[in-house]
Amino acid sequence: MRGKRLPGIIIALSTVLALTGCGEKFPDLTEEQYNQTVEYAVGLLMKYSNNGQAKITYVDAKEEQDQRDREARKKEREEKKKAEEEKNQQQTYTPPVASDTEEPDAFDSTDDIDDGEEMVAETSSEDASTGSDNEEPASSGSGSESAGYDPSAITLSSEDSQEIMPDIFLSYQGYSISSTYPESSKSYVVNADKGKKLLVLRFDLYNASSSTKEVNMINLKLLFQIKLNGKNLGYSSVTFLPNDLASYIGSIESKAHESLVVLTQINEKDTSNIQNLGLIVTQDGKEQKINLK
Repeated sequence: MRGKRLPGIIIALSTVLALTGCGEKFPDLTEEQYNQTVEYAVGLLMKYSNNGQAKITYVDAKEEQDQRDREARKKEREEKKKAEEEKNQQQTYTPPVASDTEEPDAFDSTDDIDDGEEMVAETSSEDASTGSDNEEPASSGSGSESAGYDPSAITLSSEDSQEIMPDIFLSYQGYSISSTYPESSKSYVVNADKGKKLLVLRFDLYNASSSTKEVNMINLKLLFQIKLNGKNLGYSSVTFLPNDLASYIGSIESKAHESLVVLTQINEKDTSNIQNLGLIVTQDGKEQKINLK
């Protein structure tokens, strides 16, 4: 068993080493390498965090889903047997509903969705006023008629937010295009490959409570796939950026927000034709489609 895991560990270590240093090339990972690198990165982050004694194990989405399906089939058989027994006894009352319910996914809430809302890819006012020399202006979308708009997906925007944990709300603040991110840094940076650009999706985490909140996004075990004009670009990159949405750990004061990002790489020729953007968020094997407005 250890021999079988050795190639995977070598790939993960090689990928992480490729990400370290200043100005390395943008990582090009398969889904398997992505998952292995996330598991290794999580271990490093937890090792040097305040709660370093905690251990987080990456959950295989397919295995987790199979387990849920088995439990659902077992529960269905039990309920069917119980119903037959009650029918045979000619009982007239309805059995009470079980009190144990499954915790809803972080992105299942649809309270903030307006039917027929138009999808537009646009930068936030902050991005427009603070762009760097490497950054190119983001183009506007053409509305709900744009290719790739999914009317069944939930919407995230600066006005439409989703509660991903108690009193913590996530909103989308726009995107930017650059050759390097962060645009100015003395330590870790990510550089786009030749002929490509970095697509930086910007988000806000807002603490609506009356006290400081400790936030650990790793515990949510979220995976992000990015959609550009309806085309799935694959999983977002694994980075060690302190403001990476997938791996952010920190404290957010009451009524304050934290600015976070999700990165991917796109062809340079596609930067002038961004009509709409979206996400596919996977949590515990379940997918949620999101339109970014």
